[in-house]
Amino acid sequence: MKKRIIGLDILRDIGVIFIFFYHFFVEYIVTAQGTDGAMYGYNYFFNILARPASLFLFVISGYALMYNHEDELPLGKYYLRRFKGLFIPFYVAYTIMFVVCFLVDNQVVGHDLPISRFIFTILGVDGVAQLIKADFYLIGEWFMSCIVVCYALFPLLAKLLNKFKFITLGVLLVWYVIALLIYNPFPFTQLMNPLFIIVYFYLGMLLQVQLGDEKINSKLRIVCAILSALIFIYFCLIGFVPSFEWMKLTQEQNELIYFAISMTMLVALRDVEISSEKSVYTIITYISGISWYVILLHHRIMILFYSHLSVEAYNHREIFALLLACIFITWSASILVRNLSSRVKKIFK
Repeated sequence: MKKRIIGLDILRDIGVIFIFFYHFFVEYIVTAQGTDGAMYGYNYFFNILARPASLFLFVISGYALMYNHEDELPLGKYYLRRFKGLFIPFYVAYTIMFVVCFLVDNQVVGHDLPISRFIFTILGVDGVAQLIKADFYLIGEWFMSCIVVCYALFPLLAKLLNKFKFITLGVLLVWYVIALLIYNPFPFTQLMNPLFIIVYFYLGMLLQVQLGDEKINSKLRIVCAILSALIFIYFCLIGFVPSFEWMKLTQEQNELIYFAISMTMLVALRDVEISSEKSVYTIITYISGISWYVILLHHRIMILFYSHLSVEAYNHREIFALLLACIFITWSASILVRNLSSRVKKIFK
């Protein structure tokens, strides 16, 4: 049995926590139309790592597949594993939230749309498809769509990695630069495009092959930790200190910095060692274990709260109480989806 890389669990936990809190505060602004200035500050703070978190979750996914030798599996077995791990939780979570949204909103999602568009939900790509045309999107967002495409293309990418790893890297990086800085040929942002995100996924695969099981040089890890901290401080300064606003960059330029911090954090944290007997190890692995269910569910739960509660008069204590409610309900729903998914998965053994 392969040794668990606790550093990747730590990264996954950081990712899901920052994404969760970012969505809580951004929906206060977008859905609830809240005006409390402090919430805007919290939103900006958690947004600093929300995008890098998304990126290193894709890097981790590619890394983990190669680490677990998924490229050596027969295609049928590989896709069955991905279906059980990705789609069954998605279908279970979607069904639950579909019913909940009907009971709360008194109408089903996509009630006036052609039923043919439900195919995007069945395929798990409705989060990106809805950026072009309305569909039955409910949970998972663009992240689900991108990871579906990455997993679908993994066997091909693994073959290219085995035979032409640096040529493939070069081609992908050229595409990355063109799509990000020169021309985006798609009718929606490249930052949510699976064919753009796949570059991060492939980098994770390549990193695992190049690094193998060898420990990363401790001095390099320290340098990467310092760089990560400096990038975080940079975003804090330009967001909270008016005299540093002149240092703000464009969204595309920021993406390059997010790319950098996602890689430096991976290098800095991959080889962290924590005894499995310590309680912090249990907490880290527990959060990591339910992270996929949290990612699927949390945003829709928050939107339901904010779209039906009048939060304009909420003080900070009441907003904190709402945050606790979102945490508790998301956690409870995640446990429910995990348990139901486990039962369904047994059918496919």
